[in-house]
Amino acid sequence: MPLFYLWAMPVKRYSRKEPLVFIWVMLPYIFFMNLLIFGICILSNWTGFLYSFLLSGLYFVLIYGVFGYVAVVIQRRFPAAGDLFLRVSYMLPVFYGMNILAIYGVFQFYSNLKLLNCLPVEDHIWWTILYACIMSTVITFINEGLANWEKWKNSLSEKERLKNAYRRTKLLGLKGQINPHFLFNCFNTLSGLIVVDEEKAEQFLDDMTLVHRYLLRNDDDYLVELREELRFAKAYLRLTCARFGESVQCSFSISDDKLNQRIPPLSMHVLLENIIYTNAMSKGNPIVLKIQTIGQVLIIHHNIRPKTIVQNLNLHEGLDNLMEKFQLLHGQEMKIVENSNWREITLPMFEPKSQTV
Repeated sequence: MPLFYLWAMPVKRYSRKEPLVFIWVMLPYIFFMNLLIFGICILSNWTGFLYSFLLSGLYFVLIYGVFGYVAVVIQRRFPAAGDLFLRVSYMLPVFYGMNILAIYGVFQFYSNLKLLNCLPVEDHIWWTILYACIMSTVITFINEGLANWEKWKNSLSEKERLKNAYRRTKLLGLKGQINPHFLFNCFNTLSGLIVVDEEKAEQFLDDMTLVHRYLLRNDDDYLVELREELRFAKAYLRLTCARFGESVQCSFSISDDKLNQRIPPLSMHVLLENIIYTNAMSKGNPIVLKIQTIGQVLIIHHNIRPKTIVQNLNLHEGLDNLMEKFQLLHGQEMKIVENSNWREITLPMFEPKSQTV
């Protein structure tokens, strides 16, 4: 790969060690290039050698600015890590042709201007071209190797961060639900329902089982189908409504064709818990939730009636953790828009597993 390519490419294209590669390659590259162009004549005088080194360095840096532009175009066309050999198969032939023009140019430059006591050795022109092409090949693979190594390390780091975010979400979910107050309230409600309405009591027990089974899921999936999250959310809301009655009102508007879309597991739990435990509610002033799908996003809209005292359940930490998880999943962002009266949370949905590359 041409020298200027190393310097001119965007930071995201190559590794952070790219400037070091450029510096280490530049000195020997120019030295051997001058030796091939002028032969041993260039070593007969130190002043002439340093002057030629400076002139050749400036020439190749300017000429290879074009290489940088060509490389950027090819990289933008084939950006994926799996496109490595496709990128190289386009780059190298183009670079070889450009090297031929560049070397012919430098020979003409020195022959016509006669800036040095030594003249280019015409018989060396094809050896010089061969050297330039070999260096282009070597540096291309060095930088591609460094870039892919760094991407691989970053992917491992992001994967580990995603695992940690997933584990924290599960832990926060369990801390928020499996606590003495929650269990006491659920069992107290269940006890009352058994006396009043056995059928409702059975449904309440089924919902408790569903909620806790989902919270205790032991798989490591980073994404689950929306239908699973909604099944959990509805069971959780039924438990909430059984406790608070008409103080919580919820409506769903979900397209059937979106049920196989995917979101991170326990996303609904984090959001519903945050909404219910941070807002005051009563029969006269209920919390009103509307959950719907629009395009490729899931939207949770609710009114706001902040509590004066909020039980310490790490609710905001759970919300921050959920936002981090979406960011780690292919850079998707969870958005929250609110004013003094309402808040709208938008969750991007991911394609079904069979369609995800």
